[in-house]
Amino acid sequence: MTLLFAFLLALNAAGRVPPVLAVAEFSTVGTAGAPLLLEMEPPNAQLVRLLLRDRTLALRILPVDRVRGATRELGFRPEELYIWTGRAAAVARAVGADWIVTGRWTHLDLESLPRPTGEFPTVSVAHAALQLRVLEAATRRILLEETFTATRADGRGTAALVEAVEAVLLRAARRIAELLTRSAPFDGRGGGSL
Repeated sequence: MTLLFAFLLALNAAGRVPPVLAVAEFSTVGTAGAPLLLEMEPPNAQLVRLLLRDRTLALRILPVDRVRGATRELGFRPEELYIWTGRAAAVARAVGADWIVTGRWTHLDLESLPRPTGEFPTVSVAHAALQLRVLEAATRRILLEETFTATRADGRGTAALVEAVEAVLLRAARRIAELLTRSAPFDGRGGGSL
């Protein structure tokens, strides 16, 4: 953390501030497996953790609690941020972000199927699908709109869904990193355009 702070101070002293990314809570409206997500680390927090591991990204990523607080303070719900770009941009501006990631889970399905032989009597098959957007706050322009999916099978019940969600988030993090590493050089105003 000290190294990051020193890096940010150096950039600020040079008049160059890295762009800021906010990751909003993802909507789970209409998905059967949504209650299972409550037992996990929130998916938006997992995505932030994955993005922070990527050392090629020269940007600040805001804490998810700060973004969630601004969303609630403005009276918005996660599903509204994905649907209405103006609301997502308002949240981004409220937290000082240049870009915001919004998303909605369209599938969080877990099905148990009988297994004729083996250690476990059933196999759990999970399917996770996340529609994701990256939005530029200043212009409300959608920079990325993509659906990420994964299917996993496991004999241990909900573990299959956890693995499917993790696979989806890893694919999303790679795609977001790819998009953001192509960003324009810092312009000295704390923003950047892709």
